[in-house]
Amino acid sequence: MKAVVMKKYGTPDVLEIANLSRPQINDTQVLVEVYASSVNPVDWKIRKGSLKLFMRKKLPCILGGDIAGRVVEIGKKVQFFRVGDEVFGKIDITKNGAYAEYVATTASHLALKPQNMNFEEAATLPLAGLTALQALRDMGGIRKGMNVMVNGCSGGVGSFAVQIAKAYGCEVTGVCSSRNVQFAKDLGADRVVDYIKQDIVSLQEEYDIFFDVVGNQEYLKVKHILQRGGVFVTTLPSFNILLLGSVHNLLSSKKMKKIFVQESKADLELLADFVDAGFLKTYIDKSYDLMDVAKAHQYSETGRVVGKLSLKIAE
Repeated sequence: MKAVVMKKYGTPDVLEIANLSRPQINDTQVLVEVYASSVNPVDWKIRKGSLKLFMRKKLPCILGGDIAGRVVEIGKKVQFFRVGDEVFGKIDITKNGAYAEYVATTASHLALKPQNMNFEEAATLPLAGLTALQALRDMGGIRKGMNVMVNGCSGGVGSFAVQIAKAYGCEVTGVCSSRNVQFAKDLGADRVVDYIKQDIVSLQEEYDIFFDVVGNQEYLKVKHILQRGGVFVTTLPSFNILLLGSVHNLLSSKKMKKIFVQESKADLELLADFVDAGFLKTYIDKSYDLMDVAKAHQYSETGRVVGKLSLKIAE
C-alpha cells in the first residue's frame, strides 16, 4: 500500500511516499481501506518536533489522525461493524497514522459515516469535531442559553465549535480576522469580533465559556470577561494550565482547562447525528492528493486555512 512516511523531524520535505505492507489487525481491530484523510495543525507540529515533550513518535512513522473509508476486515471480537461498512473516525496518533491506503485501528475509534457526507467531507470531521465537542461539553459544561466565545472561529476546530454551540442552543461570539467575518456569520455566530479592529480584552460582555482554539490568549488576560463559574478552555498546553490549573480551579469560581481530545465511538455518532440533522457541516478550504501532502502541510502552517484541508487517498 502507499503511505506517507516521516523518517526524521523537519520541514514538509521529510514526508516521503513509500510502499508498505498492509497492516495486520488483532481481535479488537478493524482494517479500513482509507478513501480520505485530512491535515490538522497537530500533524505538522508533530512533524516539526514541536510536541516532543508531550508526544514522541517512534520513527519512521505515519502522520495523520482522521480517516474515512470502508471496512475490509474485522477482528474476531469486533461486534459493531461488518465488512463493507462505510466508516469514519479518529485513530490514536501516538500509535499509527492515517496518511495511508489502509489503516488498522481499534473498533471503538470508529463510527458509521454520516449519511449526509461523502468520504472526503467525513474525513475532515473526527479530530477537529471531537476536539470542539469535548472542549465545550466535557471541559466547559455547555448548556442551553450559555454565552460562548470561540477565539479562532474560522479554522477547523473553531468552525465546528460555533456550529456545535449553536446546536446546544447557546449565544455564540466568534473571533476571527476581517477577511473571515462573513464566514463566521455563515457558520451561525450571533456576533463576530474582528480581532484586527478590536482587542477582545477590551470587551465588556461576560462569557460562560471562552474557548481559545488557536491558543494565543492567556487566562489571566481574559478572565475578567468570564462569568462567575465561567470556564476558559484552551487547545494549547502551557505551564499555567498543566501545573497551576488544578490548584487555581480549587480556589476560584472561574476555571481554566486544557482539552486533551479522546477517541470515542459515541461522540463520533453524536457528531454524525448533528450532521444528518442539519446542525453541522464541514467547509473544505482546499483538497489535496496524497502525493501533495507536503503542500498541504505548507498551507496549514500559514495559519490562513478557512475550515478544513482534505487529503484524498483513493477514489
